[in-house]
Amino acid sequence: MYMSLELKLMESYNDGLSKGIIKGENAANRRTAMRMLKAEEPIEKIIKYTSLTEEEIQVLVGQVR
Repeated sequence: MYMSLELKLMESYNDGLSKGIIKGENAANRRTAMRMLKAEEPIEKIIKYTSLTEEEIQVLVGQVR
């Protein structure tokens, strides 16, 4: 029983860690996209370098103005 609890805790920890890394990468991509928008880079270029969708970038466009 102790081992199964320990395994569940490790799985939960690893899952949380993975989600945190993804969230951090997404935040970094959004910051990069904001800088690129402020520099008036084309949306196609922002999509290419940040992997954000056009819809996600359009939301950021509204925040830049």
